[in-house]
This record gives sequence, C-alpha cells and structure tokens, in this order.
Amino acid sequence: MPTRARTLPTRALPALVATLVAAPLALSGCAASEAEDAAGSVTLENCGEEATYDAPVERIVATSNSANVGTLLRVGALDRIAAMSLSAGNDALVEALFDVEVGDVPRLASPISMEAVVGQEPDLLVGSYSGLFSGSSGVTREDAAERGIPTYVISDSCRQDPAAGAASALGTMDPWDAVRADLENYGTLTGNEDEAAAARAELDERLAALADAPRGDAAPSVLLFDSGETDLYTSGRNGPPQGIIEAAGATNVFDDEDTTWFRASWEAVAEREPDVVVVMDYRSDAADEVEQKIATIRGQAALAGSAAVAEDRIIVLPLALFTSGYGNIEAAEQLRAGLEELGLLPDSGTTGTIDLDDLP
Repeated sequence: MPTRARTLPTRALPALVATLVAAPLALSGCAASEAEDAAGSVTLENCGEEATYDAPVERIVATSNSANVGTLLRVGALDRIAAMSLSAGNDALVEALFDVEVGDVPRLASPISMEAVVGQEPDLLVGSYSGLFSGSSGVTREDAAERGIPTYVISDSCRQDPAAGAASALGTMDPWDAVRADLENYGTLTGNEDEAAAARAELDERLAALADAPRGDAAPSVLLFDSGETDLYTSGRNGPPQGIIEAAGATNVFDDEDTTWFRASWEAVAEREPDVVVVMDYRSDAADEVEQKIATIRGQAALAGSAAVAEDRIIVLPLALFTSGYGNIEAAEQLRAGLEELGLLPDSGTTGTIDLDDLP
C-alpha cells in the first residue's frame, strides 16, 4: 500500500481605475519594474499591463491558490495578510515550510463573495483567472475596481487571449517564471525587496540542484490526479504541475494539452500509459479522501494494465504544493524523492525541506 507521501528524511494602490483593470492583458509575463512613479507608489507589470499601486500595501486579501499564499509568506508579508482562503488543513504544511504561525489569520468562506472581500477593507486583492477572478462567485476585477480595491492577478493564470475573456486559455509563461514574477512583485508591493531577492536566489539554487541530479535512460511519465470519478481533473502543460514534474526529472502525460487544469477521460489516460500516478491530497476534513481517490484509480478498468496500477506506483502529495507559488519547489523535490524511492530515477539524495509524514 502506498504511504500518504513518499519522502526521505528532511534537510535542512491608489485604487486602480476601472479602465485600467478592465484593459486587455497582453501575452507577456509578469515582472516588477524598477519604476517608482511617486513617493508611496510603485508601478509594476502584471499579466502584460502596467499598474500603479499605493505601496507598501498593508492589508492583502489573498485568494485562489494556497501555494501563492506561501509566496507572500516567503517574502515576509505575513503581517500584511488581512485574510486568505487557505484551508485550515494546510496550516501545518505552510507553517513547516515557512517557519510562521498562520492560525490567527482570518479565513474567507467558500465561495468568496464581494461582500466578504470588502469587509476586510483590503488595499490589495490577489486572485487568479482560474479561481476568484473567473467570476463564478460574482467577484471580478472590475467589481473590485468600482469599490476602490486594487487587484493583482497571480502570474500563473494570465490569459493567452485577453480579448476572449473567460473563454481564453490560461498560461502565458513558464511556471517557474510565474513564481519568480510573483516573488518580485510581492516584494515590491510590500517593501520587502531584499526578502524577495533572497527567495528568488534560493529558488534558482534548488532548481539547479534538481537539474544536476542524475537521469535514467527514459524520463518516467506522470499522471497528476486531482479528483474525479467518471473522468478526472488534471493539468496540462501550462500549469505549475508541468514545471514541477519536469524539474523532478519526469514528464507530464498531458504535456500536449495547451491549458492549465482541465478534465480528461480515463480512456485518454490509458492511452498515455503513465508510469506513476501522483494523487493530490487536499488535506481536508474528509479522513478517507486520499483512500477514495486511490480506490478510484485502481477501479478503472482502462488502467488495470498500466504500470502505475499494476506495480502500485502511486505517490501522494499535498495539492497546496501544486498550485502556483513558492511551495512548487518543495513539490518538485518531494516528487523527485518519491520517484527515486520507486526506482524510476537514480538516487540523488534529494529530499524536501520537511518530512510530510510528520505533519498532523
């Protein structure tokens, strides 16, 4: 039977005007500029558009991607988070990763309403086009602008075709560049540029170590299983899982899909013959969540003959590490360690910075 996670021992703005917020977003990535328009304001690039913010920001509402909360924590912005959407089940994970305590940070109930956001009196609202700013709960950047709330789009979710709005595919940049952009931008917005620079240097160092790790004759193919029964929710080549899987020395079975998270049929999975399945652990209150997902995988007739099922190659890792943010590097290291344990990659001594089995 697979363990919950295969790991090795640990190692040690004035408000944006509505016309700016609603403007089409170009295809270029997101990176902070050096410009300071005036005392107390900064200009940076977010999803191809320049925007000016009051800075440093003091009250951030951080939503949509739990790992992106970690990016804020990594640049030392814990005291700037007025509220966030991180589920309590991930508190221990986040606290272990970033050496902070987040138990007292207010949480936003799902689905997040505009009223709940306004009630926090934020001077910055962080969200993604795949989550909060999709408009599914009635929250859009335009709505926020009308209420005088500046917004920042998580770089991973920039739209490929801004003119198409919600119909556009997401993902315009390398997933690690998206993490770098958010690190730099959050450092600029919070006045923590030094912390952001140190975080980026650490990220690049850890990525370089993974790149130097030995490879086998063929990279193992990985299926990421988020959820689903009649079909499954997984990730294409534009999302953070692509960067994580590649950095770990493997390939994503759906790297031919020009999108981020999407739904796929079990038949499509079977055609790709995955070597290993990585199951996303929501760390929710449902005690048997992971066990049910594993049972779903094993119960698929189309996968019965696959190496992943036949040889019980199932790795369980937290979903919070696979949504865009600084935690992605931990995910890559944990995945590499799991693949080594399964004998699919040569031993490199790679581990994550924490032992997931030790978490409550």
